[in-house]
Amino acid sequence: MRYGCAVAAEVRKAAVSERSSIEEELRAALDVCLGLGAFVVSMTGAVQKVVSDTMPPDDGSRRIEVLARNCLSHPAARGRDLFWNAEVSTEAGAADRSLACVVMPVWRGELELGLLGVVDTWLPEPDGHQRAALARLASELARLLPTEADAPPGATPPGVPGPVGPAFATVPSGPPGPPGPPGGVPDRAPVQLDAAELVASLDDGIVCLDAQGTVVLSNRSADAMHGLPPGRTLIGSPLPATSGLRHEDDEGLVYDRHPALLVLEDGVARSALLEIGEEGEGRGRRRVEISAKPFPVGHGRGVLVVMRDTTAEWMEQQRLTQYALYDPLTGLANRYLLLEELRRMLQGLARRGGSVALVYMDLDDFKRINDEHGHDMGDELLAAFARRLRGAVRGDDVVARLGGDEFVIAHETAERPVDSDLVVSRLRKVLSAPFTVRGLVFDVGASIGWVSTDRGDVSPDALLARADRAMYRHKRDRALARRLTA
Repeated sequence: MRYGCAVAAEVRKAAVSERSSIEEELRAALDVCLGLGAFVVSMTGAVQKVVSDTMPPDDGSRRIEVLARNCLSHPAARGRDLFWNAEVSTEAGAADRSLACVVMPVWRGELELGLLGVVDTWLPEPDGHQRAALARLASELARLLPTEADAPPGATPPGVPGPVGPAFATVPSGPPGPPGPPGGVPDRAPVQLDAAELVASLDDGIVCLDAQGTVVLSNRSADAMHGLPPGRTLIGSPLPATSGLRHEDDEGLVYDRHPALLVLEDGVARSALLEIGEEGEGRGRRRVEISAKPFPVGHGRGVLVVMRDTTAEWMEQQRLTQYALYDPLTGLANRYLLLEELRRMLQGLARRGGSVALVYMDLDDFKRINDEHGHDMGDELLAAFARRLRGAVRGDDVVARLGGDEFVIAHETAERPVDSDLVVSRLRKVLSAPFTVRGLVFDVGASIGWVSTDRGDVSPDALLARADRAMYRHKRDRALARRLTA
């Protein structure tokens, strides 16, 4: 949030009573904070309205929803005051457009309706004028949200939490609670919440079983997660024995080990991280976190199951892991992963015996290829070299790119000492064939150095430095031989 808007905020204060729509309130919030976008989100995390000046429509709303969910997990989100969240949204492919957020809880008497938020690429903590302006906007939204959401008279917008009964629950205004934000509106008549619609609209899957294991409640998300088409429901049946739930190692979940059935058996709450979808890898597989706990149903002990789709978080973690451990151009291990794998190999020598070898390679005259044909051509040649290198080694060998045109292979064997000459000879033979890139043929030579050890107390860095020196000795000897024969 940028400063210098205090005067404009005071002008808007005088005009606040003239606004009559959520969009206008969000536009005012956008002006107050000079941000990229403004939004209102229910306390369940569903974005209801978005106003954005600069973020593309197909990207802005989705990213704001992710950011809003992160804000809702912030401890301050349960209070009554504005809070500033400097945590950024780092979705795949959008690291250069990370967002920060400032949000204001929206209240109507004792009922929390949602959050008014503003996003920007960077938001310093808001000043007093901006806090006051956002508090006034929150009060206006508390007045407008029920009508803007097309709720029935006296009802709150979909997604608003509160005490619920079998169908509707009345929330009395009652005696006033702690004071709300400045400019709060007076209490009104009681409101009714449609509990069935509330549960049905949740993104998380909700399932409730009675004491006999029969599903008595299942929302649309849960039905979809179990592979049911629209219009079909789990209600009235036991949990499907072939629900597609599997462990991370692709082993199917044994039916009677489902967390919900275990809770029915012993009354102890459980959770599990599983995958759901067809067997094998594919776009249809989803990561699901399942939590089950005892829940009274009728006069017996049932179980409440919450199924949360964590696929997006898992994919983001996979992306960050890939970025942290692998070379983005070739997909090979980077220096950090190489050293970690090398450390594991060396520590295993004392237990299993054998040797560990390192082969260090540096391409010949690669700078000339970059200079004559451009870096794009050079990158394609490096990628082709990496693919061929990977195909020339065993599946459990570690192939790494250290940067530029330097590559390393870590090789462990039961032999002692390892026959490095055989390994290097095979590499030379595989790499001797020309490379064809964009119709051009390149003969790419490489200087190769190798070392091996059967001692587990050698540090990975020391072994890598030895292999580096061996490679440069080989490069020097080849250069000298070429000068003598010239």
